[in-house]
Amino acid sequence: MTNKKLVLIISIITIIVVLIASNQLISNKYDLNLYEYINYSIPISTEETNYLSEKGTLYFSSDKNAPPFAYIDKNSGQYKGLVLDYVNALSIELGVDIEFDAQVWENVINSVISGDSDMCDIFPSEERMKNFIFSEPIYRLRAIVMTDKKSYDIVYAYDLSGHTVAIPAGDYAYEYINENIPNVKIFETFDLLDSVKAFQEGKVDAVVGDEPVLIHFIDELGINDNVKILDSVLYDKEVSIGVKRDDSQLVNILNKGILNLKKKNSVEKIHQKWFGISAPILKYKVPEKLMLVLIILFNGLILIFVGIAFLSYTLKIEVKKRTDDLNRSRNNLQLTVDSLSSFLIIIDENNSVINENKSFSEYLKKQNVSVEKNNYRNIPILNHIDIGQRSSSENEFIFNGKYYVYTISELNYEDSKYLIVIEDITDKKLSQQQILQQNKMIALGQLAAGVAHEIRNPLGIIQNYCYILKTYIFKEDPIAENSIDVIESSVQRVDKIVNNLLNFSHMENNKLTCINLKESILNIISLENKIILKKNIELKINCNDDIKFITSIESLNHIFLNLLSNSLDSIVDFGKISIDFKVDNEFLIIDFKDTGTGISKENIERIFNPFYTTKKVGQGTGLGLYIVYNEIQKIGGEIQVYSELGIGTTFKMKFPFLKG
Repeated sequence: MTNKKLVLIISIITIIVVLIASNQLISNKYDLNLYEYINYSIPISTEETNYLSEKGTLYFSSDKNAPPFAYIDKNSGQYKGLVLDYVNALSIELGVDIEFDAQVWENVINSVISGDSDMCDIFPSEERMKNFIFSEPIYRLRAIVMTDKKSYDIVYAYDLSGHTVAIPAGDYAYEYINENIPNVKIFETFDLLDSVKAFQEGKVDAVVGDEPVLIHFIDELGINDNVKILDSVLYDKEVSIGVKRDDSQLVNILNKGILNLKKKNSVEKIHQKWFGISAPILKYKVPEKLMLVLIILFNGLILIFVGIAFLSYTLKIEVKKRTDDLNRSRNNLQLTVDSLSSFLIIIDENNSVINENKSFSEYLKKQNVSVEKNNYRNIPILNHIDIGQRSSSENEFIFNGKYYVYTISELNYEDSKYLIVIEDITDKKLSQQQILQQNKMIALGQLAAGVAHEIRNPLGIIQNYCYILKTYIFKEDPIAENSIDVIESSVQRVDKIVNNLLNFSHMENNKLTCINLKESILNIISLENKIILKKNIELKINCNDDIKFITSIESLNHIFLNLLSNSLDSIVDFGKISIDFKVDNEFLIIDFKDTGTGISKENIERIFNPFYTTKKVGQGTGLGLYIVYNEIQKIGGEIQVYSELGIGTTFKMKFPFLKG
């Protein structure tokens, strides 16, 4: 027989002996009468009996350091207290095994919510009703306030406003103060003892806690002469047993047991034991020899457990090391995934999103969309994803004016079915379009410069020969002279157009220049004169001749060429375009109005998006107003648009006025 098997057998025998002795003591102490027990008991139904049988052992989670209710005895190491005695009595009453789990109070609540424990003793409240249902009350408890004996600004509980107060994490007092006393700074601690120590160290102005527990720790630390308890209690409430919200059947069973214990005055007896109020005299005194045997058995049990712990020590260290390695690897993987700008989403077989990376979470927050246990079809951007296309090839879609590609990979995990990767390629698309547009503009500029130079040569010849004809051949001939004047004015007009083309082709990026505003606008408009005349459009420019403005001539050209082009496209025939300029304090205000077809309310919010256009294929790239918006931003301006279908559109622009 191995050492481990021998230790296990000895442990089982020892536990059995201790249980028998404990049962004998309980039987002697309380002198239970079976006939009385049956008469007072509310019977448990067959269905409830089956339920308890299926559950097996019930687990009761409670505070590990809240004497006298529940605490670990420093001398014996036993977990005991009023609550434990009550639950043990309830265990006997219901005929079910109940094991205890001693934890920090915050973990007590979380263990029941997560299902690791079945129940705990707790103050009922509306906030806790979101996760718990509550039994009948098992005892009543008051919360008190402790502060410095010399403090005169905290006399009543409401005086805590504006002060720092220590409260154990997860305690009901935290919820009560937040609802009833404003401007209290909460200092969270592990337990009430930790709160009192924080008070001693000067970290807080007061401590709030359950009356018996707080008084116990004040006595234990010997600070009675330095502190005071406020006369008014913070609250006085009944404590119930709380179970997980979906386990109503367990609450019904517990209520029967609680009622039976109240009928037998078991609760009163337990209170008398711990608080010493009219404590009953035991019928039988425990024999000294039996007590000695129990002490020896208990010490032997401790030695056995120490031996078992020693044998498993190496294994625990190895398990911890492996667990730490796994956690470290998982954290590193999560950090890597969260650092990606692409969206990563994991979907289960029910099409619910079960995990996502940081980029996608932040995106959903901006969109005010909740992802928790959400079918992926309820998330707008994922409506464009076809789960049926499970391939590594990229699939492209457009959403809210942006371009995306996605891939879907199938996963071989129980809770994870598909991995979706979504990448925003709008900038890539825009860069491609901008490069294409830029190349076109470069080519157009080169072509314009070349054509302009080629045109200038024959223009010079025509102008020279006109001078010769006018001077030598047709001198003093009115008809000939008038004809030559027309030729010369036409040559000058063509020369002006050529100069505009050359100026446009020689523009430098982001170079600020002092310009005559009206003259520059007229030069830009002259490039569209042919279309303006062809459509019989009435064009008005309201601008003072002497307005000089420091700006980027390139940006200004882009802005007005695109706005003018859009206005001309929106006017079918006989329309009006007006451009009004005025200087208001330190700003230049420009109103660009047309009487075109207008823009609908549905489309007006999207007109500045890249690639958005309502024109037919081949008639527009959707970049015009996007370029306008960016160029205005580049030179520090603002733009607003007002439009009405069938009436026209107004673009109102505002620029910082830099005087030339």
